[in-house]
Amino acid sequence: MISSIQNISRLRDSLSLHADRILFHCDDGTNLSYSSQNHLNENSAFRDTRRRLVFCMCDNEPGGLSGYLSLLSVDAVPLMLGTNLAPALFQNLVSAYRPAFAWLPEKRVSEFVDGRVLLSHLGYSLVASAEDETYPMDESLALLLSTSGSTGTPKFVRLSHDNMLSNAAAIGRYLDITADERPITTLPPSYSFGLSILHSHILAGSTIALTNRTFFDRGFWDFLKSAGATSFGGVPYHFEMLKKLRFHLMDLPSLKTLTQAGARMEPELTREFAEHCERKGIRYFSMYGQTEATARMSYLLPEKTQAKAGSIGQPIPGGEFWLENEDGEIIEGPGVAGELVYRGRNVSMGYAEGYQDLALGDQRDGVLRTGDVACRDSDGDYYIVGRLKRFLKMFGHRINLQDVEAQLLAAGHTVICAGQDDMLEVYIPQGSGEAGKLIKSKVASDFGINPKAVSVYAIAEVPRSDAGKILYSQLKLLAGNALI
Repeated sequence: MISSIQNISRLRDSLSLHADRILFHCDDGTNLSYSSQNHLNENSAFRDTRRRLVFCMCDNEPGGLSGYLSLLSVDAVPLMLGTNLAPALFQNLVSAYRPAFAWLPEKRVSEFVDGRVLLSHLGYSLVASAEDETYPMDESLALLLSTSGSTGTPKFVRLSHDNMLSNAAAIGRYLDITADERPITTLPPSYSFGLSILHSHILAGSTIALTNRTFFDRGFWDFLKSAGATSFGGVPYHFEMLKKLRFHLMDLPSLKTLTQAGARMEPELTREFAEHCERKGIRYFSMYGQTEATARMSYLLPEKTQAKAGSIGQPIPGGEFWLENEDGEIIEGPGVAGELVYRGRNVSMGYAEGYQDLALGDQRDGVLRTGDVACRDSDGDYYIVGRLKRFLKMFGHRINLQDVEAQLLAAGHTVICAGQDDMLEVYIPQGSGEAGKLIKSKVASDFGINPKAVSVYAIAEVPRSDAGKILYSQLKLLAGNALI
């Protein structure tokens, strides 16, 4: 890890420490240095954003990420958005949060209505709101991240500089990240996992191999080789893709580390990749995290992965796990399931659902109730065995099923949602094929979900218990073939 980390209070400090190094090696052959990033940070337009909320809509592109780092450096408060966010949902968020500025692709500037362009840089623009509205923000607030991908849901996680720095440092320690590492981008910066890769490597002074290409693009693999990329991260969906692409036959001599998080991956697939990686001399890390804990809370050592496929391992450096039963009592000993609770400096301050919440301080005091049910083995390694809350992981992004139901209800569709990771099931009482088409189209559009990952079923009525609670386990049994 980098030296003098104890003297770093902001990620911006590492940009100055490594001014003589390359920050971004881009897939068009260009390079951007740490020193050029420092120069951009000094632009007066960015300095005007200090302690103001800025909608940061960016992708893995030099312009987008350079702007994001400048916002962090001047102590603005970026609210991260994906570039595929629907315009109507963008407007909903503008109404809820009233941002003073936006950093977004030039082609979307007009969506920040009546905004004034202050600066354009590498295809992105900094735009000032026509209404210079001020409201209080907690001094510790540094970043806002969504738990649900590009859904337009107004619920965001409030993170401090200490949350980000401590998590980046802990990740750097257990992955042994140095300035010689060169990760290639595979996850969007609006997603906590993707952003954590950026933060942890910048902290070490690494060079980021920057691309928006996907695994199915031949150019991605050509760039990985030419850039000498040493690592990449992915969610289970990425590893399913890699299996189809016959990753085990690829010749990638520079690749030294693979990291997987975002959702539970089937143990068989985990074991398969762990075996491939062992043969190739690649370290394979299974990890567990939530945006509410900045990014990551645990990791499984590579040497344990084949024997313990499916385990999330042990807490990251500086973190602590324990299990509690339904009465809130701590569970001692192995083999007993309970709610997984985590303590660490990376635990977020809480949630926001609008600009009024940005003045809130730390509401968690470093403790996060994960909502996941887990058990612990005799070695102290943890396994997730269930969930307390109704949400799914859709290709790495968490989707709250109640949010989906509420949004469809607002559009006139009464539905019940269920499913499993990477497959959303929507049930319509007395549903028709036409209604199924409308619902599937809306879910795909509003929540950014691949239509192939959405199945819509008709049921005669909603199954309920004597107490009136929905019996989700019976939904599939009462449904026939999917309407669409």
